[in-house]
Amino acid sequence: MKRTRRTFSAEFKAKVAIEAIKEVKTTSELAQIYQIHPNLIGLWKKEFLLNAPKVFDSGKEESDHIRKLENEKEELIRQIGQLTVDNNWLKKKCPMIPLKIRKELIEPNDSQMSISRQCELLSVSRSTLYYTPSKASDKDLEIMQKLDMLYLEDPTRGTRRMYKELRKLGYNIGRCHVRSLMRIMRLKTVYCQPRTTIADPTKYKYPYLLNNLRIDRPNQVWALDISYIPMPKGFMYLLAIMDVYSRFIVGWSLSNTMESQWVVNTLEASVTQYGKPEIINSDQGSQFTSDEYINFVKGLETVKISMDGKGRALDNVYIERFFRTIKYDKIYLECPSNGNELHSVCKQFIHYYNEKRDHSSIGDVPPNKVYRRAA
Repeated sequence: MKRTRRTFSAEFKAKVAIEAIKEVKTTSELAQIYQIHPNLIGLWKKEFLLNAPKVFDSGKEESDHIRKLENEKEELIRQIGQLTVDNNWLKKKCPMIPLKIRKELIEPNDSQMSISRQCELLSVSRSTLYYTPSKASDKDLEIMQKLDMLYLEDPTRGTRRMYKELRKLGYNIGRCHVRSLMRIMRLKTVYCQPRTTIADPTKYKYPYLLNNLRIDRPNQVWALDISYIPMPKGFMYLLAIMDVYSRFIVGWSLSNTMESQWVVNTLEASVTQYGKPEIINSDQGSQFTSDEYINFVKGLETVKISMDGKGRALDNVYIERFFRTIKYDKIYLECPSNGNELHSVCKQFIHYYNEKRDHSSIGDVPPNKVYRRAA
């Protein structure tokens, strides 16, 4: 009959080895007690003594390893906390950087960070990143020019009357198309709204401050707005800033796009040259409700923000009247063919308007005389 080979656990071996190390019993006695061969006892005793120092060394190594892991854990927690702070700071500051610059910072070929993550960190919508502006057709540009002239002729025309007038002129166009073009041109129909529903004031960022306000000094109220300027091959936008008391144009600028930073730069130049007004009034366009614009005006500290009521073009009637004047008296007569010519035409007229052209609402004198005399 084949005998089964016995196996001994580590605990059993250690127990026998310790008894042998005590040197109290002989190996023969221990072999008889534990029913093992005497040679095994000597072998286990030797092995135990050889490995005994490693018990203490391994304990120290384990302790050092644990300590090292704890230190690494603490460092990782610190880094994660710092990255969270940095990420929050980046998200807060990014909207202050012009969108154009933020889009340029995105690297599509970066293998370590996806475009989606880059857009998230820079507060850029992915749809904005991939969007390519489409060029307006020659027919739309022609219609937009007619719309502008019809609006200046009668600003009370809404989309229904506008598309009927265009059909009379031979344009096959629908009302929805007219509405889209008027939205691009920032044309706001003047009409009297029935007061059947009172709007919640909290829906608006800032109230209209010019109601029943007596304007009796320069730099008390500035009004600013943007107007569409038709061109032979596209269109431009004119931003004008007017001192309401004197009708003096304190700042103006041209652009082929309506960006918030463009508005801020023009306003900043006007404040630098003529000082801070008490109130700045605008409509509720996206450029005037943007973080860049609001933060800049708030940074002027003493300046109050005023905004037209929704759908009330007459709230900013002073600057609207100026746009009508410069278009009919100068731009439509000279028909500039490009941005440089338009800039030259606007510069000539605004200088004439400020310095030489008599204004009936301020006593038939040029705006500059009233502004300088009372300033």
